[in-house]
Amino acid sequence: MDFIIFLANNSFINITLTLLSIYLLFSLCYGVSLSANQLSYPNLLKFFNYTNTFVLITIIYFFNFDFFYYDFTHFYNQMYQLVFLLTAVVVLFSSIDFLKTVVINKYEYELLVIFTLFSSISLCFADDFLIIYLALEIQSLSFYVFATFNRISEFNTESGLKYFIFGSIISCLLLFGFVLIYVNLGITTFELLFTIVLSTSDYFIISGVTFIMIAFLFKTGAAPFHIWLCDVYEGAILSVTLLFSSLPKIILFGLIVKLFHFVFYDIFIAFSNFFLFSSLTSIGIGSIAAIYQKRIKRLLGYSTINHTGFILLAITMPSAEATKILSFYIVIYTIITLLLFALLIYCSISTKKSLKYLTNWSSFYIKNSIFTIAFAFALFSVAGIPPLAGFFSKFFVLLSVISHKYYLTAILIITLSSIGCFYYIRLIKIFYFIGDRKNADWISNINKFNTELVISSFLMFNICFFFKPTLLLNFTTIIGLILF
Repeated sequence: MDFIIFLANNSFINITLTLLSIYLLFSLCYGVSLSANQLSYPNLLKFFNYTNTFVLITIIYFFNFDFFYYDFTHFYNQMYQLVFLLTAVVVLFSSIDFLKTVVINKYEYELLVIFTLFSSISLCFADDFLIIYLALEIQSLSFYVFATFNRISEFNTESGLKYFIFGSIISCLLLFGFVLIYVNLGITTFELLFTIVLSTSDYFIISGVTFIMIAFLFKTGAAPFHIWLCDVYEGAILSVTLLFSSLPKIILFGLIVKLFHFVFYDIFIAFSNFFLFSSLTSIGIGSIAAIYQKRIKRLLGYSTINHTGFILLAITMPSAEATKILSFYIVIYTIITLLLFALLIYCSISTKKSLKYLTNWSSFYIKNSIFTIAFAFALFSVAGIPPLAGFFSKFFVLLSVISHKYYLTAILIITLSSIGCFYYIRLIKIFYFIGDRKNADWISNINKFNTELVISSFLMFNICFFFKPTLLLNFTTIIGLILF
């Protein structure tokens, strides 16, 4: 315990990265040595599944906030790190039943998860362009392998290859943007960039920031750089899609706020209109293009693009209130996403029939009434139907837009969101009113305790959030006031 306190009280040591590094080195040595000593492939996945979850819970237990020793930016990073770690625990916990059922025995899966956690937390505390680039590359390399993890599937390999090609190009653009800023200013650290007044007349700076903005919009799956997202979501295995849709976005949006609201605050006005354009385009594409989708994972992919648009809308308004709303939306979006994919995992490990098409869910309520009600509540929440949690996240974004006198934008968002409700309600219609009742699938309840716990917990939060929203609101208010 004294050693943990010593690590926590030194500003140059991040306790989470230190513990993850030690655990990652131990896991690599253990896995490689055991696989080299056995003729058969070692079945280490179950061991690493539970060990990873235990390690993250231990890190959260020793997690502490120091209001006096660290500066406000560090405390802001800690807030996002805490949300990220809690989400990572739920992602690992939700994936245990799925990986056990689909018989994935490759222990590299869980090692890649730790690499992803390590790179994401490094990205969260990064204060230099070089560290950002290295952390993003480690994260991207892990994602490329994740996207093609199911090598026997041609569709999985195709989507992963597309992700790798697009991601490599975007990495070059990001590095080129950093280089343009370094050539012009000779510095790469945030601390020194804070002290420099940037000018919109400097074309090197504007060009560099433009490339950086494009790279981050691609990483978050925002329009018009969203081409890769739905294919990767559809091609990857379900547990990987869950990881893609939840974990990286938390840190990436937190980093975008730091970069564009503070490091590049002097020239942010030159990019606010493009953020607004990307936001409205994302909401429009996510609302309209999803109507024509016939596969459930592609439908959720376009739903992710829609929610990304709402988050970007809060980024266009640099203020304490907007940062509060952005953090509030990220937390609610993450919880709803975890709930939706936990429900899909619950189905995928229970039925022998593939449920990737919307028509496969026909008359699902006949034999699975309780499950269908839970799924309907999750869909209503992500659509923004009151009084569920998803309604409040969209409602606060609209209030912020109206308070900044973007009246036409607010009207357009309300219209697009109303259109977007259609495809969520259509899926509920398929559950109850369409299909052959005799061929409806039955969901068993064998060996799914972990997934059931996640579903019940987040469904209760989703329904009961209306009665006690102050805890989350106070948490996000602190995040907003820290930086402004």
